[in-house]
Amino acid sequence: MSEDLLKTVRDLIASRKGDAKRLRVIIDTIKQGNPLLLSDYRYIQSLTSDDSEQQVVEDKYEDRSSKKEKPKPSDESLNLLRIRLAEGQITIDEFRELKKALTED
Repeated sequence: MSEDLLKTVRDLIASRKGDAKRLRVIIDTIKQGNPLLLSDYRYIQSLTSDDSEQQVVEDKYEDRSSKKEKPKPSDESLNLLRIRLAEGQITIDEFRELKKALTED
């Protein structure tokens, strides 16, 4: 379960939902094997339940004939960079440098 929860929190950070600082603390807590506070667990639930409710609404009213755009490779790369930054794998300076390299055309 902790792996699923860890993935959920990483996805929230990548999608820029919620308080990134609080979500990083939650990631650290999970990685250390400590139990989450109930308030943190409810916070994650509130962020993810908004997504599922919104997705239901979007699916209900989506025009099936239109094609959804796939994310650009650079968008996916930026999301991975955000996760690495949030987890402390890279510094903010490294993030900025890599982001600049990805967004240059």
